[in-house]
Amino acid sequence: MRKYLATVLTLLLIMCKYADASVVMTGTRVIYDGKMSSKTVQLKNPDKQPYIVQIQTDNGTQANQAASGNDDFVVTPQIFRMEAGSAQSIRLMYIGKPLPEDRESVFYLSFTQLPALNKANLGGNQLVLAITNRVKIFYRPKGLTGVSADTPQKLSFSLSDKQVKVVNSGGYYAVVRHATLLTNGREITLASSTMVPPESSVNWTPSAPVSSLKGARLRLILVNDYGIDTVTERTL
Repeated sequence: MRKYLATVLTLLLIMCKYADASVVMTGTRVIYDGKMSSKTVQLKNPDKQPYIVQIQTDNGTQANQAASGNDDFVVTPQIFRMEAGSAQSIRLMYIGKPLPEDRESVFYLSFTQLPALNKANLGGNQLVLAITNRVKIFYRPKGLTGVSADTPQKLSFSLSDKQVKVVNSGGYYAVVRHATLLTNGREITLASSTMVPPESSVNWTPSAPVSSLKGARLRLILVNDYGIDTVTERTL
């Protein structure tokens, strides 16, 4: 039993090592300018070993994710080897159906990496771990007006049957890291790791009972284009 536990702990340490030092993307999201014919994404391998990397895109639906990517983007190259300490440029070109011209559309980019195996070790038993990172692609069409930095001002909040209704009147996605209510000395979660699409609304329900939402403070943590948190507060 002790030998088994020691083996498991060793494998976990190996997993932590690979997850901590692996292929990374420059930036936390991809902003695709519709005025341009393509978008270049930069990857870096800070590790001391080479990796095989595969790139895929999807539109966020479960069916699309299960279908090994979609046909909205041409990715060049799609599968490649990254040597230790090297960098790689990826070219994305949108070829999908026409998108709304007055608002952002969102897609996802995934890059999966596998440690490249040495020829000398091909005959033996090895533990090979695949790590997948997934980031958002925000497609901004030519006709989109305004700037994403104004998104907090485009959000309005109202009360609706013990829920908070959030309206995004702007053309950009509001990326929400965390939203909480501050009332009667309590901090109650409203939403986490979500988005409010452009020109649309969502309803948030408090995670705990609240006697009255009127007069409560709403604290909203949004994520900007650079992956930096911006905090705003409103009174309901």
